[in-house]
Amino acid sequence: MAPVIPPEVAFDIQNIHTALTYPVPDQEALVNIIGRRENQQLVVIARTYKATYNVDLPSELDRRIIGSVGNLLAAVCMHKVLAEVHYLHRAGKSCRKYEALRKKDTALEVFCEILVGRSPEQLRELQEAFKAVYQSDMLEHVHSFCSDDITKAFFTEIIKDKEEKPFEDVVAEVQKLHGLLQANDLNGLLHYVASLTTEQLGLVVRSYNAQYKDAHVVSTIEEKVAPANKHSHDHLHLLLFTVMQAADPARHVSMLFEESMSGLGTNEDQLSRLVAIHRGKFMDKVKTAYHGDYSRTLADRVRGDTSGLYSNLICHLINQTI
Repeated sequence: MAPVIPPEVAFDIQNIHTALTYPVPDQEALVNIIGRRENQQLVVIARTYKATYNVDLPSELDRRIIGSVGNLLAAVCMHKVLAEVHYLHRAGKSCRKYEALRKKDTALEVFCEILVGRSPEQLRELQEAFKAVYQSDMLEHVHSFCSDDITKAFFTEIIKDKEEKPFEDVVAEVQKLHGLLQANDLNGLLHYVASLTTEQLGLVVRSYNAQYKDAHVVSTIEEKVAPANKHSHDHLHLLLFTVMQAADPARHVSMLFEESMSGLGTNEDQLSRLVAIHRGKFMDKVKTAYHGDYSRTLADRVRGDTSGLYSNLICHLINQTI
């Protein structure tokens, strides 16, 4: 006996199917339906759509709707882990027509957003999903985009399976970090921060900042380590990204949102990716952090930098209006 489809799900998939059967898909209807559904609802909708019409909904959305709207609609209709491995696999490949308008959206940036700041369990899940979907090893894929051994070693250490356990001596870890910072040892710092779990690193950084109130970790990296390693821009970026993501993830992601929209043009690839992988309860913390740092709502910023259905879709997905 076929499972009973809840009325609200049946209603949604019928309207989605109708919107997609027009010669020109009804994008407004799709934005209004998909944009207003939560993660788990969309997973159920996509699964039911497949069972009903024998069509993969994310693939159909991506195929029928060109550009950022279609890419984002497709991503949010996937299970989050599958969306993340999709982004990993497409790292460095823009979805937008005009490559010249792209801002910083390198493969390494994508790898940082997806892999840095994850728990050991989440990283294991990503590795398993990547292998299942693409029949290849995630670490080998990441290494293929790394231009030097230091970057390869960093991501090897990030992805390595670790045990989430409390430190025996937090003070000793703080002193270890302090020694590396004082020595301006960029390679040593990269190895150290990557060798810890996100929870462990967050504890060390917060403990360090409490002890050295006039020389927080981030400011020390920017003011001392960076000038001493001025020709290692990518490695400094890896270090700062990892430290900031562990110390205050919501605030760091809010900064990434701002970065995707600052300056000339909008990095729609990054903006869409941030929405797709962080929507849900965590997004509430991101919005609070954004408002605190920039004195405006995230939706207000999105509306000011994007337009049309793409702007509507993002505001629906982050569950915020001006």
